[in-house]
Amino acid sequence: MTWEALSALASLVTAAVITATAIIAVVQLRHLRTANQLSAALSLYTELDDAALRKARSFVHLELEERMKDASFREQLIRAKFDREVHLEIKLGNYWENFGLLLRTGLLDKTLFLDWGAAGCLYDWRMLRDVTRAIRGARPEVWRDFEYLARLSATHLDSMERHPLRQPKWREGLEELDVRKAPAGP
Repeated sequence: MTWEALSALASLVTAAVITATAIIAVVQLRHLRTANQLSAALSLYTELDDAALRKARSFVHLELEERMKDASFREQLIRAKFDREVHLEIKLGNYWENFGLLLRTGLLDKTLFLDWGAAGCLYDWRMLRDVTRAIRGARPEVWRDFEYLARLSATHLDSMERHPLRQPKWREGLEELDVRKAPAGP
């Protein structure tokens, strides 16, 4: 074997090793991105069960409508100068804002979020609609990503109604476990 042939063979082997290394690096980057998305999602899902956020959600769902009738409460929102210990709704809006930012920037998978949180996000957006209008008088950019997330959620839920998931039939003998069908009369 000549030196030229040996040199050409070495070049081919080197190119093959570099190609294999590049392919492995791309695969590892995909796995790393998936792991980071999962970590971010789990962190936000865990935060939803945090005591302070549970308290804020309860406030929004049970008390906010009545509190919005109070002129001083509304005025604080309009001026965008409020005590976060009084205005618990801000914590909930900021929570969804964080989610929206991660989705809009591509740091979190949309399908992962939408299958899990679309209904809750849209419900909370509707509950916070008047708060959002009041704050946006002074700060129009407030909860821009929350709104983005609510719009995505509405579109997703609409498409789910038009194209519901098709569930497989129960194996024979397990039909009583199907909660989608109303029980037969007595």
